[in-house]
Amino acid sequence: MINGLNFYKNKWNIQTDASIKPGLQAITAALAELNNPHQNISFIHIAGTNGKGSTGAFLSAILHKHGLTVGNFFSPGIEDLHDQIQVDGKAITEEDMDQAMARLAEIKTPLTDFELLTAAAFLIFEQKQPDIAIIEAGMGGRFDSTNVINPILSIITSISYEHTAFLGDTLENIAWHKAGIIKKWKPIIIGNLPEAAERVIREEADALHAELIRPQKQINTELKLKGRHQKENAGLALEAAKEILLLKFNHNLAETALASAFIPFRFEEIYPNLIMDGAHNEASVSALVETIKEVYPDKQIHIVMALMKDKAYANILRQLETISDQFTFIEFDNERALPAKILFTENRSKIKTIITNCDILPVSNEEVVTIVTGSLYLLSALRNNHFSMFQNYQAPAE
Repeated sequence: MINGLNFYKNKWNIQTDASIKPGLQAITAALAELNNPHQNISFIHIAGTNGKGSTGAFLSAILHKHGLTVGNFFSPGIEDLHDQIQVDGKAITEEDMDQAMARLAEIKTPLTDFELLTAAAFLIFEQKQPDIAIIEAGMGGRFDSTNVINPILSIITSISYEHTAFLGDTLENIAWHKAGIIKKWKPIIIGNLPEAAERVIREEADALHAELIRPQKQINTELKLKGRHQKENAGLALEAAKEILLLKFNHNLAETALASAFIPFRFEEIYPNLIMDGAHNEASVSALVETIKEVYPDKQIHIVMALMKDKAYANILRQLETISDQFTFIEFDNERALPAKILFTENRSKIKTIITNCDILPVSNEEVVTIVTGSLYLLSALRNNHFSMFQNYQAPAE
C-alpha cells in the first residue's frame, strides 16, 4: 500500500495493480511511451536488506554539502508518497505529482502501484534535473522496477533473509537478486555481507568487470543516527562520495554532513523516553536490540509493535524478549498487517496487551523507555494521527 497514491489514481483515472509483480518488461514499455525520462539523469542505485534509507540520507547530505543538487527516491514513505520523492531534502508537491500523473494517464502499458510511482519519480527527476538522483530498490534488485536505470555506481548495503517468497530462501538466492543492480564497468560498493552472499556479489562483479569496493575503516564521526550499523552505513556513503566527487571531495565537508544527517524512524527520539525505530525484519531488529543495549543499558524497556504478515515474527519476538518483558501489540488498519493476537499468543513476556487501531499509545514514565517498532507503515500512521502533540519536540543536542 502506497499512502496517497489512490488520490492521484482516482483523480487521473489511472488503473493499476496493487500486487507485487517482479519484472522489468512493463516498466520498460511504459518508460518508452514516456520517451525514457530515466535516460537523462545521473543515478546512484542502492539495494540491500537494511540500511538503504540511512545510506541514501548520508550520501545525500555529503553531496549536498559539496554543492550538488540531489534527488532521492525512498521506499516506503514516511507520511505519504510525496516524501518518497525528494529534491535536496524537500518532498515533492501535489503540483509536481499532478504533472507526472497527467503524463502517466496517457500511457497504455498496465502497471503495478510501485511501477507507477517509480515512473512518476523518473518524470519528476527529469523535470527538476538534480545533479545526482539516489534510487532505492523497492524489493530485491534484479527484477525491481527501479532496475531500468544505468547508474554511475551502485551500493549493496546488507543481505539477510527477507521476502523469501519472491527472492528465495537462501542467502545465495537473495544475493543474486541484489547483484542484479551491478552494471558493466561501474563500481559496486558493498557493506559487511555474509560470506555466502558476498561470494555471489563478487562473481557478478567480476563477470561485469565492475570494481568491487568495501570501506576499509570505521568512521569516527559522531552521528545523530544511533547504533554501530549506522557507522557502517555512513562508511558506505563516504566511500560512494569519494568515487563520485573524486578530486572535489573534501573530508571536512563530508564529516560535517555525516554528523548532521537525519532520517525519520531510525532510533528517533520523538519525546523523552519515547523512541520510534523502523526495524521490521530479523537483521534490523538485531541492530535495534544492540542499539538499545548501548544507549539505555540500565533502563526498563517497553516494546510497542506491529508487524507485516511476511515477517519472521517468532524470531523477531525472541530477539526483543532479550531486552524487554513488557509488550503492547497494536491491531492497526493495514491489509498486510499480521493480526496482533498472533503476536500476543507467541510472545513469552510477563506483561503484554493488545490495543486496537492505535487508539491509545502507552507512553511510560521516566523510569521506562518506550520503543515503538516493527513496521514503517505503523510508525507513519502513528505520526500522522496520534503524535501531533510531539511535533515541535526537538531531541536535546548530544
